[in-house]
Amino acid sequence: MTALSRFEGDWPAISALLDEALNLSPTARKAWLEGLIGEHAVHRETLRTLLAHQAEVETDDFLDTLPRLFAPGGPGGSDGLGGRGGPGDLALPFDGILPGSKVGAYRLIEEIGRGGMGTVWLAERADGLMTRRVALKLPRIVWGDSLAERMDREREILETLEHEHIARLYDAGIDAHGRPFLAMEHVDGVPIDAYCRTHALSLRERVTLLLQVMAAVGHAHGRLVVHRDLKPSNILVTREAQVKLLDFGIAKLLEGDSTMRTALTEFAGRALTLDYASPEQIRGDPLGTASDVYSMGVVAYEVLAGVRPYRLKRGSAAELEEVIAAAEIPLASSIGSAAGTAATDTADIGSASADRALRRQLRGDLDAILNHALKKSPADRYPTMEAFAQDLRRWLDGEPVQARPDGWAYRMAKLVRRHRLPVVAGAVATLALIGGASIALWQAHQAGLQTQRAQAEAATARAVQGFLEGVFRANSADQADPAKARDTTARELLDRGAERIDAELKDAPAARLRLLTVLASMYQDLGLNAREVDLQRERLTVARGLHGPTSDEAVLAMAALANALALDTKREEAAAQLKEATAILDARQDANSPTRLQVEIGQASLNRRAKPDVAMEFAERALTIARSGNNNADLLLVLRILGDAALFNKSFERAERAYAEAVALCEANPPLGAGDLSLIYGFLGHAQRALGRYAQAETSLRKGMEAEVTRNANAVRVAETQTHYAIFLNQAGRFRDSLTTLAPAWRWSETAAVELPQRRWVRAWQARALASYGHTQAALAVSADDISVLGTPHPPDGMDEQALTDRALALTSLGRLPEARTLLERQRQAIPAGKPPGRLYSLALRRWQVRSGQAREALAGFQAQRATRKLPPAPAAGEPVVEQAESAWLELNAGHAEVAEAQARQTLAAIRSGGNADYQRDHEASATLVLGQALLQQQKASEAEPVLQEAVRLHQQIYDPAMSPAVAEALSALAQVQRQQVQPQQVQRQQVQGHQVQGQQEQTPR
Repeated sequence: MTALSRFEGDWPAISALLDEALNLSPTARKAWLEGLIGEHAVHRETLRTLLAHQAEVETDDFLDTLPRLFAPGGPGGSDGLGGRGGPGDLALPFDGILPGSKVGAYRLIEEIGRGGMGTVWLAERADGLMTRRVALKLPRIVWGDSLAERMDREREILETLEHEHIARLYDAGIDAHGRPFLAMEHVDGVPIDAYCRTHALSLRERVTLLLQVMAAVGHAHGRLVVHRDLKPSNILVTREAQVKLLDFGIAKLLEGDSTMRTALTEFAGRALTLDYASPEQIRGDPLGTASDVYSMGVVAYEVLAGVRPYRLKRGSAAELEEVIAAAEIPLASSIGSAAGTAATDTADIGSASADRALRRQLRGDLDAILNHALKKSPADRYPTMEAFAQDLRRWLDGEPVQARPDGWAYRMAKLVRRHRLPVVAGAVATLALIGGASIALWQAHQAGLQTQRAQAEAATARAVQGFLEGVFRANSADQADPAKARDTTARELLDRGAERIDAELKDAPAARLRLLTVLASMYQDLGLNAREVDLQRERLTVARGLHGPTSDEAVLAMAALANALALDTKREEAAAQLKEATAILDARQDANSPTRLQVEIGQASLNRRAKPDVAMEFAERALTIARSGNNNADLLLVLRILGDAALFNKSFERAERAYAEAVALCEANPPLGAGDLSLIYGFLGHAQRALGRYAQAETSLRKGMEAEVTRNANAVRVAETQTHYAIFLNQAGRFRDSLTTLAPAWRWSETAAVELPQRRWVRAWQARALASYGHTQAALAVSADDISVLGTPHPPDGMDEQALTDRALALTSLGRLPEARTLLERQRQAIPAGKPPGRLYSLALRRWQVRSGQAREALAGFQAQRATRKLPPAPAAGEPVVEQAESAWLELNAGHAEVAEAQARQTLAAIRSGGNADYQRDHEASATLVLGQALLQQQKASEAEPVLQEAVRLHQQIYDPAMSPAVAEALSALAQVQRQQVQPQQVQRQQVQGHQVQGQQEQTPR
């Protein structure tokens, strides 16, 4: 038995406490030891013994005195802890781990860091495959499966985080000795607090660095990752003044089991640094992004004020926990120290004048910002890291910040909670001393006003209650059969209520106004827009009569009416209502009230499709107002509208940031986002795809679908999210996966009401997915059903164009050219005069022209379209591969084999070097086939054959090998090259396969 074997169950706690002690100066360790209380006090003597070997602690030799820990079932029994040799024989966790040692493919150079969970080494690849040096993270002790689980989790988390201010993960694995490792970007930098001191940065320069950190953390939050251990030593600044955020080692993805406590989370949880922990971390509560907001607030406080926000008397971890959880944090301007913000050789540091100068700069806005971030309750802090960053940017720009100093009521409430009896006694004594008639009169006046308000509110509540009871009782009384009363629909009850409002509440305008607001909202929820408009008009009339034509109530009613009108496609009238509401608010110089927020939301929502750039301006103003309030529902709505407008404006970076912040807000407040999270994920995925971030886009879309399927509250919404994900898979060339994902939505569409636009949308994409995979006849059968309902009244959703052009493409691929031409002509006639044709129609027309022997005309049309966009005739290397691939195909069919060959090679090079090859397999297959055919046209049969063999392989992977016309074309080209090389057996086999594929299209499977 080894000297420390008896501490096997306590070693994680001892290790964490030891790290805390080693962070202190030697002179402070004794006081720290004596200050340990509670559960930590039992380890005092053990820690004293370990700390006595101070000189050894700072070297690798110290590890010789630590116990060897094995994975469960290792030496020493199944408890996972054992030793070899006699007392004092406490072996190294990793025998001979020294500079020059190998871990996996890496050679260790020097140790550059250590913490509660392990050591970090500067290392390089021993096999020479990669010349860059890396930071190699190694566990300090072998901790069996739980450590492997933790390291694997860290690898998975870091792989989702790609940001200029986050250290990258290069490699991860377990070496031949069972040692997990993570190879990460080596950052040559210093902790942010030390960097600021060394370079004597101004407050503005420090805030600029902090904004880099917040951008990195906000990026992680948008991908549902919480850091959980933000501290200066995890924030390095390079020589170029660029921040790099390190160590997501104890982060947890915000999934459904995020609150589950395991041995893993317990162990990892104790690895965090208490000085920067949030109150909820101290309490052991489930964590969200608000925890990082708090920790970031502590870091910002220390960086800006030069001191930490906590001042301890005993200096123990137990006292620190008490302070973080309960004590009030002083304003930074009250304790800021110039000595903590300057280099050690700066003149006059720590002087009274320097302290006063610093505190003067901190006073006011920076005090308010830090105070807001460091609220004890997560709900009282900034809702997102982006909101925190926005306020710091406002301070930099000299604009008013959203954070406000604690008001009188807030401070009094805090005072009362801390000193309840003295405050009450003092208040009684003060009132007794002051007395006087003026106070008595004021109190009587206030009491009278409160009585009047209470009576009015009570009367309104009674009127509302009586009205609703009357509606439900009438429903029961009007039905002789109780079963029929139970079967009355929500729509029928709403209609009855709306019909009775005027007659029954004509003498109770306040109750009438409240009920009109509620019933109108319910009509909107049911999608009955015309009826909602009627009630919103009546609401506006009542609000003007009761409160005045320029009152907040009237303006809010205008905004609500505008929204209802827009939903009912009466956009011009909606704009007029919003214009009038805006004029009222402008006249009274109301720029930031909750009423102004609703009007700005209305303007942004109205314009997000038709004038997305204008909508973005309204939405940004609305976002500023929403962040200053405490209504997360409004904030979420604004973020969604901003994201939508940015998508329509092709401002994809802004759209991604808005949707990512919305996702983080929903994850931090699950009830808030229950009905919206899936759709927000979907739009986030579309923005990420537009930015070329295909892997992230797939994750977002899949999570959106899974969230809605799990919720299972609305069949239409489930079908929508399944279709969103299926569309992505189709556009990524994964046609079989797209059909599989779409199958449940397709089954729903078979029984859904014909007039539902979502039904048409699902079926249109089902037709495209079938055609893409090669089931062209089946796609035509689906589109035939939907073509029959075209022309019936529907919102302008673009589905008519997609259904017609997809059908024309399918007919063209089968050689049914006259039918395809008829559909294309129908589409051409529907294009408004002066408006260019859409991308989908143009693509279908060019395909038809090529099959009709008009390839040169098709190429000329393609180049003319590019000219209207001020682009050269041929796509450049940096343009989208879909455009490069089509250009190569058109050049081939126009007889320009050499040009087609060059463009096909350019396309393939772009795909293979762009990092998204797995999401562009269909374009790779197409470009490979074009390259082979171009070589064949140039009589380069020997060079063309392996290319065409690869084209056949790719086509058979992507499309249905037995039915796809694309596969048949590839087989035919391969047969042709083999014919030129006189390979009769291979030619016959390829020709037979090609004919079989074409013959399968005579069937119509669905």
